[in-house]
Amino acid sequence: MTSEKKQEYTRRIIEANPTGVIAITYEIARGYYEDAVTAFKAGDRDTYRLEISRGNKCIEQLILSLDPSYAISIYLLRIYNYILECARRASFMYDINGLDEPMEILARIGGTFEEIAPQDKRTPGVQRGAEVYDGLTYNSKGRTNTTVKR
Repeated sequence: MTSEKKQEYTRRIIEANPTGVIAITYEIARGYYEDAVTAFKAGDRDTYRLEISRGNKCIEQLILSLDPSYAISIYLLRIYNYILECARRASFMYDINGLDEPMEILARIGGTFEEIAPQDKRTPGVQRGAEVYDGLTYNSKGRTNTTVKR
């Protein structure tokens, strides 16, 4: 994942409500698995396994965010464990086909969270954080920047 993409995700997470953060986490996990496929096609086994591991950490965070007071949590837990099992098998067997189904599941469930995120009226998870600088550049006249105000 490029540093620009990481900055974009950071900005989006800061501005997102809790449901939006979950949707972004799905997107990040899917991105790591896609990066693993790219590394596989380039023949880079170490990066392949590293990217799968990073994607798995996102899924583990989704597991930690489950609220057991909701009945759907048990079903989501099963889905998350299945995704982890498939990704770990793909990493161990060095087989990108094992990532197809997890990425499809992440896209479908993540899309659902994206749809319901605007209905969540809770405030953003990060409050009173520092200003986020979108672009910080230096030129002959000094520093110029654009900030995102929350």
